Amino acid sequence: MKKTLMLLAVLALLAVPAMAQTYDWSQPGSTGNLHQSAVFNASTAGPTLKFRSTSTTSFTARYNVTNTVGSGTTKTPAWSNLTAALTDDSSLGSVTITLYELDKCSGTTTQICQIASTDDPAAKCETCNFSSSTFDFANNSYWIEAVFTRSSTAANAQLHSVAID
Repeated sequence: MKKTLMLLAVLALLAVPAMAQTYDWSQPGSTGNLHQSAVFNASTAGPTLKFRSTSTTSFTARYNVTNTVGSGTTKTPAWSNLTAALTDDSSLGSVTITLYELDKCSGTTTQICQIASTDDPAAKCETCNFSSSTFDFANNSYWIEAVFTRSSTAANAQLHSVAID
């Protein structure tokens, strides 16, 4: 009986990673390239990007999206989801995550998908979906932009991670 229970416990532990979401591309919030004027407005705590305690000025972070499918040789990955792990506990602050495409030749920028934080003190994942034929690394470049705003230091808007799958 003890051996059976032990075996079931081990099997349950092995199943946990299989249930976890897997992403083809992901970045912690703190690794974004900050807009230069925003250096004194942002703070990092481990993987999280957030406002400095005294700042109420908005700031922007950008994340270059790189092709990770087929060792980067597949030019059209079938990605269709942008996910952001966010915390936003007040209507006085927010984080907006936007996925953009840039045509390499014409310079035309196109918004693909956008996530806006909601006023909820619990950290949670928000997702937006797009067509699985959207990405074309042969002809376009991609980036994610995170825009942080707040009008009071009491607001706690944070970005923990961004991911694409």
